[in-house]
Amino acid sequence: METTVENNKQILKRLIDEAFNKRNLEILEEVLHPEFINHQEVFPLEAKKGPDVFRELYSKFFEIFPDVQAEYHHIIAEVDYVMARDTITGTNNGELMGNPPTGKEVAFEVFHLYRIKDGKLIERWGLTDDLGLMKQLGVINE
Repeated sequence: METTVENNKQILKRLIDEAFNKRNLEILEEVLHPEFINHQEVFPLEAKKGPDVFRELYSKFFEIFPDVQAEYHHIIAEVDYVMARDTITGTNNGELMGNPPTGKEVAFEVFHLYRIKDGKLIERWGLTDDLGLMKQLGVINE
């Protein structure tokens, strides 16, 4: 079982390190199941399942925050699940939900839980500190 738990952690680390931080979207098919579903709607996306969900989502993040990076603080795994707590940092140089770029640097937390099937991530549930992000961008006043 320890091997499965460690493998699950490595799958998520690869998604964060390679696909997100290094912008290597070519690996998405290797870590995301063809039936992958993201249960957290961050932006309106055309893709609804499969690796194209994150290909589209990550591409939007890269437009809005060209220098965006994720740093994971905790990765916890079980036999069929893996979760992480990340801090996302970046500079807002692209339009975000109809708001013009601010040029402001931001840092916000994301918690995400993935279910694993056949050695790949098949489902994701997430919580993002959207309120903290909007306050940092000046879209919402305290």
